[in-house]
Amino acid sequence: MDEHQTHSDNSTPRHETREAVPRYILYFAAGVAVAVSIAFLVSWGVLVYFRTHQKYPAPESALSGGRVLPPPGVPQLQTHPAADLQNYLKQEREILNTYGWVDRKNGIVRIPIQRAMDILLQQGLPVRNSKTPKGAVQPGEVQQYTVPQGYMPQN
Repeated sequence: MDEHQTHSDNSTPRHETREAVPRYILYFAAGVAVAVSIAFLVSWGVLVYFRTHQKYPAPESALSGGRVLPPPGVPQLQTHPAADLQNYLKQEREILNTYGWVDRKNGIVRIPIQRAMDILLQQGLPVRNSKTPKGAVQPGEVQQYTVPQGYMPQN
């Protein structure tokens, strides 16, 4: 016990004043706040500049598909999900079971799916040409290659 110093009852513990000076910590915090404020103001200024000087409207996303979105602030909820599902399934059944134009200009039509299956059963699936192009290796055939005279492999 003799080697340890004890505090007297009237002494209060203090913080270390030589290592951490609170003034420098406050300077650092103020510097970070100033840097963040400047970065915010610069980014806001760039945003305002490009909004006012934009010549062309932003291109429409390729993924949007031309959908018309409701105005901002309006929740995009379905009011009648069961009825919406029934309408969707009805449209899909109509597409699958009726004739219609896919591309009138190029003469492409859609046919009912049952008719397409009947045609497929009558004609069968398309088969690749069984003739092998000249120089192609037949299945199971070993391809042989002659090394040219004077050829030296390089390392």
